[in-house]
Amino acid sequence: MRVALFQFSANATGKVAAVFEHLLALYLTNGLERAARLEVVDLHPPAREGEVLSLVASHDAEDVRAAAERVSADICLWGDLHFGPEGEYMITEVKVSLMMGLAGAESEVRRADFVFGGLRGDARSGEIELDLSALEDMVEEMLLAVAGFASLDESSLDLCRIGDGMPRADGAAVYFIYALRMVTDPAMKLRFYLKAIAADPYFPLAYTNAAQLLLGERKHGEALKLLLRAEARLKGGEFEPDILNLAGVATMHMGMWDDAVRLWERSLELSPGHVETLCNLAAAYAMRELYDEAEECYRAALSSRNDYPLAWFSLGRLQARRGMHEEAEASMRRYIELCPGDPWAYYILGTSLSRQGREAEAEFSLGKAAQLDPDGEAGALARRELEELRG
Repeated sequence: MRVALFQFSANATGKVAAVFEHLLALYLTNGLERAARLEVVDLHPPAREGEVLSLVASHDAEDVRAAAERVSADICLWGDLHFGPEGEYMITEVKVSLMMGLAGAESEVRRADFVFGGLRGDARSGEIELDLSALEDMVEEMLLAVAGFASLDESSLDLCRIGDGMPRADGAAVYFIYALRMVTDPAMKLRFYLKAIAADPYFPLAYTNAAQLLLGERKHGEALKLLLRAEARLKGGEFEPDILNLAGVATMHMGMWDDAVRLWERSLELSPGHVETLCNLAAAYAMRELYDEAEECYRAALSSRNDYPLAWFSLGRLQARRGMHEEAEASMRRYIELCPGDPWAYYILGTSLSRQGREAEAEFSLGKAAQLDPDGEAGALARRELEELRG
């Protein structure tokens, strides 16, 4: 089941309200994914030029349901936050209203109300204190409400997992939210992630998010150093496979193929179905033209998660490279079902159809690639293939 999570409206603006709203969304997402094993589509707007956007009026139910349908969600969640006491600078209470509806349907919207007393924040200075245990307790109540609305068996919920990977110090939580949601500059993001780690040295998501940021900035050595520190502190924990996987990515970018493969093999020893690791290991094998091993890894990833788009795309690309055009066609069609609009997928599909002699279908797919990417490499390759196909 897929859940679309929208921003909550609030009767207050400023840092205290924004931090609480985004922290609630973080814990609720974590609970939905880990405790209820649901897929969450987070539809919070990103910060603009370092300024977080506040929602002062509640969403219209019809708009929410239509937006949820567009992202192929089954249910949608939104709501309102009322910070109190009214008219006071010192916030000591939050009344939370959770709205639940079916995507794309005009069914009745269900509302559930909660009160959170674990917040103390000064609206003038932005100073904030949070009781994270109380937040977990409220999110547990919210999950039970969602389970009732979605007709989920409450006994299937693993409510102990709501706080998996979450911080255990309120300072770490605040720094993490600033990095994740409230600043846009990469240097500032990294600074806040590192502050979160300093406040809670056993906060796994702060390590992995910071490492991914460094990898995106091509600072592979810094990322690896941070990940090795995380692995030493969190060894044996649930997040060790994620840490080892990212360490493998950093190592591969540093040109150490053998070391990267060993790290990914260690990750898979701990979590054999870790799809990101399987795809990374497959790409490494393909790099050395170990195609059978690569395909085996991609299929293992899909066996673990059949709707993982990267595995379908990478498998299809590998099959096309090997001249397995019927197989490549099937893989790319499945990928396009999951991620429509990717010009590279239409280009590979088109060339695979062309090699099978299915010229009319090939022309359509190649034309689609050219249309989707008129100025890019995929579009240029598709136009070249079309010219050859038309003689």
